[in-house]
Amino acid sequence: MIDGIDQLVSLYGGQDNFVEAFIESTLFIPPEIVQSRNAEIVDLYRSGGKLPIRYSPSHHEVLGIQNKAEAITLTRHQKTCLPKYPAFNIKIDNDGNHENRRQIKLRLNQTISLGKNSSVKNYIISHVWGLASHPLFFSSLWNIVLVPAHFNYLMDKDPDSHGAVELVKGTIRDLCISLYEPYENLIPHIPEIEEFKGFLKANSDFPKHKEYIVNFLTSGGIERRRNDLFISEDEGRSLKELLGSIGKKFFLDNYSAYANGEDLTELIPLGMYTYNSLQSRISKLKRIFKEDLNVKALIYIVESENSKLDRSSLDLAKELLEVAR
Repeated sequence: MIDGIDQLVSLYGGQDNFVEAFIESTLFIPPEIVQSRNAEIVDLYRSGGKLPIRYSPSHHEVLGIQNKAEAITLTRHQKTCLPKYPAFNIKIDNDGNHENRRQIKLRLNQTISLGKNSSVKNYIISHVWGLASHPLFFSSLWNIVLVPAHFNYLMDKDPDSHGAVELVKGTIRDLCISLYEPYENLIPHIPEIEEFKGFLKANSDFPKHKEYIVNFLTSGGIERRRNDLFISEDEGRSLKELLGSIGKKFFLDNYSAYANGEDLTELIPLGMYTYNSLQSRISKLKRIFKEDLNVKALIYIVESENSKLDRSSLDLAKELLEVAR
């Protein structure tokens, strides 16, 4: 079998390199901008304001219209709810991405898909989860990435069509969940998001992504940030158990020494712990490193709510995390 995607992947020396190139050339929206748009969508939902969606011929029968122009006019001038989404007052987007271009211009002062007048050229607005005909997905910026034109056609492919497609799309979704937490941020305000919980929360069965460089589109251009490692639910439970047994302070105080290859049994003075307690703590600390959870453990500690650690220990955790990333 001859597959053009195989040829494309081979140009990058293999699938892992290809996926890295794809992810690191994609532009994400900064989390603070996404949150601002989220708040606006929540306000529109609560007030009955208009939420845009992409036009579909399936709207003809339910709206009693003949074409897209009629759909745009109708939904602009009167309250319109589709039977599938009765809680949302919708309007048909002018051209299928007008509102998203407007949001990018309004919030980031960048223009895209406007030909020679674009400040961001040869990039395509892509919906990560698709569902552009749903009011919660079409103009939510957690569902939007900008993909280089030469890569974007993969975003329209079925994940089952090729392993690289599955990995690219799954990784981008995983990154968006990690960066934006769309389900958690909307569920207190919009109950209808509950039906999408299954794919707006992390998929523990999907291979964990490496720590990619994430490029964000900003008003000043492109800002490169290394993405925080994503902690799955299973990893969170494991870290809670391990750090609870070890003690977060013990873990932090001995992190650098163990990472540098020092023997903790020689380093920690006798009398601080019983022999069995010390061996158990060291064993669990080694397990965290062995399972490549050490950096995630630092993130877990830094981001823990209601932490009982003293200020100096929290500062140490932040310093270790800054160096470890």
